[in-house]
Amino acid sequence: MSARYPLEALLRPAVEWNSAVAAWSAAALCALAPSFWLLTPSVAWGSALLLALFGTWRAWQAGRILRYRRALRTASAYVLPARRLPAATAGLLLGRGFRWTGIHTQRLWEATRPEAQRLLEPSRLYRLARDLEVGRPKWQRRLAGAWNPWRPAPPVGGLPALHGVGWPEGERDLRLSAAEREGHVFVLGTTGVGKTRLAELCLVQDIRAGAPVVVFDPKGDAALFRRVRREAIRAGRDWFFFHLGYPDQSCAYNPIGRFERVSEVPTRLANALPGTGNAAAFREFAWLFAHVIARALVALGEQPTYQGVLRAMSDIDPLLVRYFEHWLEREGPADWRAAVAVDDGRRIAAHLRDRDARAIALVRYVRARDLYDPVADGLRRAWEYEKTYFDKISVAIQPLLEKLLSGPLAALLSPDPTAPVARPRLDWPTVFRRRAVVYIGTDALTDPMIAGVVNQTLLADLVAYAGHLYKHGAGYGLPGRPAGPPEALVHIDEFAEVARGPEIVQALNKGRGAGLRLQVYAQTLADLEVGFGDAARARQVVGNVSNTLVVLRVADRDTARLLTDRLEQTEITGRVLDSGATDSADPTSPVDFVSSTRERFAIQRVALLEPAQVMALPKGQAFVLSGGNQLTKLRIPLLAEPGALTSDDEGLAREMVRRQTGGAARPRPVRQAALALTPEEAP
Repeated sequence: MSARYPLEALLRPAVEWNSAVAAWSAAALCALAPSFWLLTPSVAWGSALLLALFGTWRAWQAGRILRYRRALRTASAYVLPARRLPAATAGLLLGRGFRWTGIHTQRLWEATRPEAQRLLEPSRLYRLARDLEVGRPKWQRRLAGAWNPWRPAPPVGGLPALHGVGWPEGERDLRLSAAEREGHVFVLGTTGVGKTRLAELCLVQDIRAGAPVVVFDPKGDAALFRRVRREAIRAGRDWFFFHLGYPDQSCAYNPIGRFERVSEVPTRLANALPGTGNAAAFREFAWLFAHVIARALVALGEQPTYQGVLRAMSDIDPLLVRYFEHWLEREGPADWRAAVAVDDGRRIAAHLRDRDARAIALVRYVRARDLYDPVADGLRRAWEYEKTYFDKISVAIQPLLEKLLSGPLAALLSPDPTAPVARPRLDWPTVFRRRAVVYIGTDALTDPMIAGVVNQTLLADLVAYAGHLYKHGAGYGLPGRPAGPPEALVHIDEFAEVARGPEIVQALNKGRGAGLRLQVYAQTLADLEVGFGDAARARQVVGNVSNTLVVLRVADRDTARLLTDRLEQTEITGRVLDSGATDSADPTSPVDFVSSTRERFAIQRVALLEPAQVMALPKGQAFVLSGGNQLTKLRIPLLAEPGALTSDDEGLAREMVRRQTGGAARPRPVRQAALALTPEEAP
C-alpha cells in the first residue's frame, strides 16, 4: 500500500459489538424503566431511540468487520443464468471483479501474516454447518441448505483472500470492448480451474452477437460441445460440425482445396513435416514435388486433394500424360496426336525403362519440337528423376498422406470434388457468408500427430481466406457496421496443440485488419515452447497474443511471471516491534537495567502481485490484465440452465462422454438435412 492510502484496521476483533450491546441495553432500560433514570416519558423514549440508533450503527460497523473476515476465509459461488447473458456486441462479459491496486496488496499482506490466522479461523457455527454437509444424501444437504445460513461454499481450493481483499470496494462487471479484443485474448490456466467454462461464457455471447464463430477443440469436450450446439440452435445460427473422431457425423473438408495461390497447397503439406536438421532438405524437395503436382491439377481444372497428391507422388506418369495431352490439345500443333509415336526405336535411359510408354513418347515429342510450358516442364523434370530417388525424396510426405487417408478419414479429408455432395462440406467462404458457427474437434487424445496436421491446415486455410477478405472485402457488413472484412471470432482451446506452424504468427500479426479476433487457451508457456519447438517462436507468439491476458491458477512460476513481470511495484506499510534492555554499569545505582518497547511503521516497496499468489488462485477466479497495465481481479460465473438438445446431438454428446470415460458405444448418425448447402454455395 502506498503512503497515500489511509491506514486500515479491518483485521481485528469486532470491538464495536461491546458498545452496540451497551447502547441497546441502555435503550431498553430507558424505554422500559424510565423512572429508574428519573426521566420523563418523552425524554426516555427520545433517549431510547438515540441509543438504539447508535447501537445499530456500531453493530453495522462490527458486521462489516465480520463480513470482511468471512470474505477472506471463504469463496462464494457465482452462478449466472445463461438467459441473462447479453450478446458480445456491447462488450464481452468475463465476470465480476474489482480493480487491483496497492491497497489490495496491503490487505493481502496483512491477511497472510501469522497473527491474522487466528482471526480467520472458521467459527463454531460454520464448522457445525460444514459437518452437517459431510456424509449426507444429496436431498438432505439441499434441505439443510434451505435453513442453514452458514452453509459452506463449494470447495474451490486456493487462497480465498485473493478475492476477499476487494470486498470493501465491491464488485462490478468486467467487459472487454471490441477495441480490446482486436489485439486478441490469451487465457492461461492449469487443468480443471475453469478455463473451458470461461470459453463457454465467451462463446455464448459471441454466438448471440451474430458474427462467424469458430471453435477449435482438440480434445473434444462434451460440455463445450453441448453449450456451443445449444446456443447455435437458440440463436438460429447455421452450424458446421467437423470431428475426426466421429467421421460419420462430421462435415467433409478438403484442407488443400481452397487457396489464393497454388503455392499454398505444397506449403500446407510441407509445414506438417520437420524443418530442422537433415529433415529440412527432404521438406524442401517434398514442397517442390507437391507444388509441381498441384500446378498440374489446377491447370487441368481439378481441385487438389490429399488423394490426388498421393496418387501422383506414387505414380506421376498418368498425371504427366493427362496434362501433356491437355496442353498439346490446347496449344500444340494440329497433328500432334499422329506425330506422337509410342516406340520410335531409340534407346531409353536405364532409369526410364519402367516408365509408361505413352509418357516417354510425349516427352520425346515435346523435346523434339522444342515446345515449352512451365507446368509441363516441371512435370517433366520430376518425371525424369530416377524412380527410386523420387521415392526417397517424397518418402517424408507419403507416410503422412497415408495416415490422413486411412479408414473413414479418406472420405472426410479428401472428398471427391466431382461426386455429388453427400454430406455438408466445410469451406470458409460459406462459413463467413452464412455467419455460421463451426465446431472443430480433431481427437488429439487418440492421434496427436494427425490432429496437429489437420489443425494446422485448417488454421492456414482460415488465415489465407482472412487475407483474401483483407484485400478484396467480403461484400457485406454486420448489422450496424460498415461493409468490409467481417469479424470472425476464433476460440482455440489447447493452443499448443493447434498452433504449431507459421500460420498462427500471420493470424496474430495481420489478423486484426482481416477481421480475425482470436481468443486462445493454454496451460503453460512450456507447452507452447514444446509445440513450436523453438523458445523464440513461442515468445513471439505470446507477445502478439497477450494484449489482453487472463490468468487463472497456473502450475509453474515461469507462466505466472508472464503476468507479474508486467506489473509495477507498490508500497506497503508494516508494523515493526522494537524491544531492548540496557544493564546498569554503576554498582551503586539502585537501577539494575532499563528496558524499552516501541512499535513503529515501516514502508517497503514490494511487487504488486507475486507469482506464488497467482499460483494460489481458487477455481473459477482469475487476474485480467487489459487496457495497458490495468489489473483486475475476476470471478468467472458458472452458467446455469443447460437446456435440452435434439436427440441426435444429445446422443453425440453422450457418446463423447462415454469415450472419454472408457466406453465404446457407437453413436447414431446425425441427420445432415439441416446442414446441407445450397447448390450455389457447395464448394
